[in-house]
Amino acid sequence: MEERHRRVLLRQNPQWRDESLDTYEFRRDAYDTIARDLKHRQILAVVGLRRVGKTVLLKQIMGELDGTVPKLNLGYISFDDRDFQRYETADELVNYFLTFSDREKMRYLFLDEIQKIPNWPDLLKTLYDTEKNLKMVISGSSSLEMKGYRETLAGRIMTHYLPVLTFREFVRYFGLESFADAKNLAREYDMKFLMNKEKYSSLFESYLAKGAFPELLDQEDETYITRYIKESIVEKVISDISRHVRPRREDIVSDLLLIFSRNTARLYDITNIANTLSIDRNSAAEYINALKNAFLIKVDYNYTKSALKQARTSKKAYIAHSCIPLAIMGYSLKITGMDGSDVGYLVETTIANSLEGTNFWRTPQKYEVDIVIPGAVPLPIEVKYRGLLGTTDLRGINKFMDKFGVKKGVLVTKDVFAEENIGDKKIIRIPAWLFLLLEQDDLSKL
Repeated sequence: MEERHRRVLLRQNPQWRDESLDTYEFRRDAYDTIARDLKHRQILAVVGLRRVGKTVLLKQIMGELDGTVPKLNLGYISFDDRDFQRYETADELVNYFLTFSDREKMRYLFLDEIQKIPNWPDLLKTLYDTEKNLKMVISGSSSLEMKGYRETLAGRIMTHYLPVLTFREFVRYFGLESFADAKNLAREYDMKFLMNKEKYSSLFESYLAKGAFPELLDQEDETYITRYIKESIVEKVISDISRHVRPRREDIVSDLLLIFSRNTARLYDITNIANTLSIDRNSAAEYINALKNAFLIKVDYNYTKSALKQARTSKKAYIAHSCIPLAIMGYSLKITGMDGSDVGYLVETTIANSLEGTNFWRTPQKYEVDIVIPGAVPLPIEVKYRGLLGTTDLRGINKFMDKFGVKKGVLVTKDVFAEENIGDKKIIRIPAWLFLLLEQDDLSKL
């Protein structure tokens, strides 16, 4: 192996020279779940959007192992380095680590941005099948470039998705209580949150503007925040996507992302998008799927019992975080100065992205509910992020509850916390910031 490659590898592994690892103090909520899976033999894969903290998480796990594992049995290779992005070079780097490690004891190999190596699943499969006492932890920024690995590594890999920073993590970073108990929410609200509601509300608006990425947590410079999001995330992902779609055109990817940024939390129609972009419908569908696989958008379907009907009706797209459309469109990051309806869509985007497996509901008669959590008893959630609310704001959620025999619904508000009984139905009004401190699995306890 070339000396320059060895020098880079040694720089990436200070523990080999008895130097300390930079492990960072703040941990993501997913850390414990991922670290627990170290005890299993399978390869651990951590995937997610660029700059959400995958590299830091890998190094934190290394730091936890440092001191309990021989230093030469801890290896880290970042394939962000262009010199390392050849299969043969990657193979040499891994073998360099294996040669100096103690094969009789457990070894841990961390492979960062693994998708940048051609045919990387084959390399991992060979290592998994031939090396004993070897635990591999990998990261990747795009399932586009990681597609196909599940087949090659079937039974050999466990995947964890690392999302953008959650609001719960955001407030924890700034030293506030970050968990609310849905079962006793009225008491929790008074005892834990009421005296600090202005702080939570202020932090929530800050979260909308910059809260997706750990490197922006302490950043207040609006120009820098906007530039960081555009250059470090958006432009990089657009370039990644354009290499995996036909036709390979960055301008189409960019225009499509702009469409979804302007219309986050709104219905879209593939045919209309295809016409706008002057491409065929199949190409439009491929581009949209590419944005999903790059973790830039989430797509929800209409709530219906018919899977066929779901596929045929309009869908709703949410940008991965509200700060992305703000940066793309050059809006001020001061949410308080924005048009109310625009803020409402950004808040709905934030609420929807905090939940998994959701739908929306819309009828031909224009009755609609923003978000539905399906289940034996579905939970309708309507987002109304403004001051005064009238009876018309409950029109859609009431219709849903009547149609599906549901007795409970949630109205996400700007600052109102209250319960309202309408006949035998209960509507729970919850401020957006408080809703985001609840666990999804506990919402049924409201």
